[in-house]
Amino acid sequence: MARTRKQDMGIEFVHPELGEDVQGRAGYYIPTEEHVLTYNGREILYILGYACLERPCCGAGANWGYIQVPGYLIRRHIRGKGTTPPVSKVEIIQNEDDRNNIRQSLQQQHPGAQIEIWGTEYLQSPQDHAQNKPSP
Repeated sequence: MARTRKQDMGIEFVHPELGEDVQGRAGYYIPTEEHVLTYNGREILYILGYACLERPCCGAGANWGYIQVPGYLIRRHIRGKGTTPPVSKVEIIQNEDDRNNIRQSLQQQHPGAQIEIWGTEYLQSPQDHAQNKPSP
């Protein structure tokens, strides 16, 4: 979904193009909205979207809403203008109690959406995470 690069205490998050289909092997997803949730005096960046499994290997297709949470917003739009997507700096949410509280708050605001809160794997791997898709 969004690309990241490890950088100092945070990672760079490349904002997705809202409303644009992103094709995958078995379907597609569409990031539709970007929001900020205030939690304990900090801002948390999250993306709402919709995923559709059209061509599963077995069984019928499915669709669902998702929420992707890159982390605490450190600096918004540090780069990117015009045709280049904006880049923000975020901090991965590592505290498990915070992750659970944030998940609960988002579930109350967006019932039924599947929630993915980025973990430390995004810090440990320098690879491009552009192909990360909402988990089914």
